[in-house]
Amino acid sequence: MRCEVFPGDRKCRHCLRRNVSCIIKRSYDADVDTEDDVTRAIEQMNNKLDAVLAETARLQAESAANGSRQQPRERDQYQDLPAPQSHDDPPSVPSHPSVAQYSGPPSGTPRNTTSPAGISCREDNTHMAMTRENSPDPVSHGDPGNGSVTVEDPMGSLYEVTRLRNIRSNKSKMTRPLPEGQGQLNDFISRGVIAESEAEELYEIFHTSLNHYLWVGLEQTHPSFISVRRSSELLTATILAVTALHIPTSAAASTFDICYKEFLSLISSSMFSRYHSIDDVRGLCIAAFWMSEVSWKLSGHAIRIATELNIHQSFTAALDGNKEHFLRARLWYMLYVCDHHFSIAYGRPPMIAESIQIREHELFLASPFANALDARILSQVNLMQILTRSSSNDPSTAMLVESDFEALRMFNLEIDQWRMRWHARQTRNFCIGSFPPLGIILYSYFAKLQINSLAVRGVSLAGSSQDQFLSTERKEFANLAVSAAVSIITFVLEEDDMRRALVGTPLYVHTMIAFASVFLMKVATRWNSVMGLKVEEEYVARLLGRMIGVLKSAVTSDRHVLKHIATGLEKMLEKMEESRLRRQNFENAGAARGQVDGPAGIDTSEIMGAQMNTPATWGAGGLGQTPHQPGDHAYFGDGLNLMDDNLIFEAFGTGSANDVYNLLSSQFSSG
Repeated sequence: MRCEVFPGDRKCRHCLRRNVSCIIKRSYDADVDTEDDVTRAIEQMNNKLDAVLAETARLQAESAANGSRQQPRERDQYQDLPAPQSHDDPPSVPSHPSVAQYSGPPSGTPRNTTSPAGISCREDNTHMAMTRENSPDPVSHGDPGNGSVTVEDPMGSLYEVTRLRNIRSNKSKMTRPLPEGQGQLNDFISRGVIAESEAEELYEIFHTSLNHYLWVGLEQTHPSFISVRRSSELLTATILAVTALHIPTSAAASTFDICYKEFLSLISSSMFSRYHSIDDVRGLCIAAFWMSEVSWKLSGHAIRIATELNIHQSFTAALDGNKEHFLRARLWYMLYVCDHHFSIAYGRPPMIAESIQIREHELFLASPFANALDARILSQVNLMQILTRSSSNDPSTAMLVESDFEALRMFNLEIDQWRMRWHARQTRNFCIGSFPPLGIILYSYFAKLQINSLAVRGVSLAGSSQDQFLSTERKEFANLAVSAAVSIITFVLEEDDMRRALVGTPLYVHTMIAFASVFLMKVATRWNSVMGLKVEEEYVARLLGRMIGVLKSAVTSDRHVLKHIATGLEKMLEKMEESRLRRQNFENAGAARGQVDGPAGIDTSEIMGAQMNTPATWGAGGLGQTPHQPGDHAYFGDGLNLMDDNLIFEAFGTGSANDVYNLLSSQFSSG
């Protein structure tokens, strides 16, 4: 059989399949196209290199000029509460990023605020290069005739026909970390965008605090900061930006701006890049959990890259004892939790469907590589399974019918079982104290609020409608939602480790605290009278006032979403208090004009006063309808929407709290 080599190939297909050498005399005509392509590629590389060198020289000149005028920067330091410790814990590990001494950038050290374009891992993706692969991927050494049939994906066949490298993810050429001690680091730190000593300081803060709140397990994949830098510039930028976000100093605010700019630049480059690493995915996931303005976008981007890297297919190999695949499978669980946190919060469909890895998470926990970190991740996976089923059970925004309450009761039972099963598996952490077991309790309250608040969805607020008289069972679930919301607020207020952990916890915790606060405010001011619920307005005001105080005193950056939640809730509470004072003035004016006699000589003013001062009760049946209270319409509306969207937007609709506004709008809107 004669060997026939097509242009661009090095062997004929017959020899490739048999893994034998192809001996053929190639003609000049067969190679001319390839040589022309190589020549053009070399010319393009030379042009780009000249541009990079010119840009580098310009930036070095600017840096030298700025350095002569650079004044030493003031070092901001702060110190906060000591870390929660058990008797067996190491004595000096901080539980919170604000505990560490952060001095800011070194005095007198000039900073470049931008990175030269076209270097490091940033790629030029401004041209659509229809470039053919010069050689195929390695093939199996076995005889295909003796092996099993492999059916490629459709895109694989398209690649086989066209050989265009850009139509497939290049798994054989993913970025890899530089070997230890070899090669020179070329990232935004080495280029002077941020001082190396400051970057090391921020990394240490992350390593001993935030790393443990989010089940990152960075210490199990990277022994040092240099290892992180060699692995992924994106992960490096994420860690520094997220840490600076949690530090309440002017120096940290400046550092956050610089690192966030680098982070966004790297994200933009990665969107169209063919080269990614596992740590790029890890960096995107970390950022999604904490950076509220870009959380939803980053979650989806991370999942797409992870599937290109086949991270979703590591579960079987992980169970077979492969450590690398175990860590990859753990990352897929982390992505699942991230995806479903925001999916449930926003009322949007998740990207990651339930697979065998999700259903059989107990097998993963039985692995010899599994530890306390995995018990925390998998507790979240299991909870998200329950909440996803409850939300997908009725994805509409219509009012639940009475027959739906049986399913609601079963979901409540599942949450109780989840809490008992996973609380016993959690242990204290030497960096974050008792937050792991306390977190199980807090998340059970979150779940109870989300599930039981469905009972009031779609209830008419029209005063003359007969739908306002809730059934006993509907009131039972509405009161369960109220009880869960109160439990969320009081649990955070009364548990020391929860208050310390509040800043470091992911965005989902903060949004659920905002949800619980607004839910209570709405029940106390408007739903009380319409639905026959009994929640004392003054009690809610006092409770939320304390919560706002805790949020405002949180030791964190002004960019952090907690500061914006505190400001938004404070505005809403002020409106609620103004409404209550107007109502009291209205009642006092009526009393001054004399008592109003009702039917059969009943003094209605005394009845109204008794109803206004009735203590909050969380019973199943409620106590009938209270009279309509004037003055609420101006702030909380009377239409079909359960939440006045204008008021929520005024409180949360701008800046870093925009994600909180999206959450509240999706949870409280019936349309």
